[in-house]
Amino acid sequence: MTVKYLSIGGIIVDDIVFPDGRTAMNALGGGGVYTVAGMRLWSPEVGLWGRVGPDFEPQWLDDLAMAESLIQTNEKPTPRAWQLYETDGTRTQIPRVSADVWKTQLMPTSLDLPSLVGTQGVHLSTRGYEEELSVMADLAQAGLTISLEPIVTAETPPHQREVMLECLSMAHIFSPGEGDAHLLLGEQSGRDLLPQLAARGPRLIALRQGATGSTVYDGQTQTYWQVPATPAQVVDVTGGGNAYCGGFLVGWLEHGQVAPAAACAAVSAALTIEQVGPPALTAARLAEAERRLDESLPKVVEID
Repeated sequence: MTVKYLSIGGIIVDDIVFPDGRTAMNALGGGGVYTVAGMRLWSPEVGLWGRVGPDFEPQWLDDLAMAESLIQTNEKPTPRAWQLYETDGTRTQIPRVSADVWKTQLMPTSLDLPSLVGTQGVHLSTRGYEEELSVMADLAQAGLTISLEPIVTAETPPHQREVMLECLSMAHIFSPGEGDAHLLLGEQSGRDLLPQLAARGPRLIALRQGATGSTVYDGQTQTYWQVPATPAQVVDVTGGGNAYCGGFLVGWLEHGQVAPAAACAAVSAALTIEQVGPPALTAARLAEAERRLDESLPKVVEID
């Protein structure tokens, strides 16, 4: 089966500590995995590229029901991290492997990109490494629709933030969290930030705003769209933003319009945060995704 939509990103084994002291150890996670979970609700033609070590159990990916797994196994351990949540929703990620292992396993290079024949859209994250520019250039040269998500903190050095912004010239969709956008361009209102980001290259800026939903700016039409969060029974918010990105990319390429793309994204996020780890792909869950899409789509509205 053709991999129409590709997630290039990290596979991390999460050890989660919730604010009330509950824990969930050995949970499958990572941005690449959660992006696939968001994509997979809207298409079976999904694949995942990532690196793992000999300690990884391949059957962990079975529930995602992907068209193809493009996982590379090497001698280094699979990335593992503590995910520590506070009562206000703040998350602290503490890697449990060395910085060298973390970077090697999570960052793609141009030398090991999979075949892109038949692929239409790809999502990946940027951490601001110089090597990411050549990866982005290769994906752009292949004619893919590129969705990009920043991984940035207050500790991210200025030169890495500049690389992130430089990557925007090759992206079609950029989806930062609200805090990410402020770290990249400074404290401003969302309405001021979004056109500035779009001016750097992407047509679509999808600003993720947590429980309140998201705001999407279409630079081609210079329109704003308000996207309420799809109601969810929240269990674990890990990966919700990644799933949003995956849902948005597939929704955009399948429908070619902002409203259904944003609604797909909101539903992907909602279904992902209703359990620990990515949701298993079942017929019942696919039906539930369609039901929530029908409810969410009319609520996505263009705003002045």
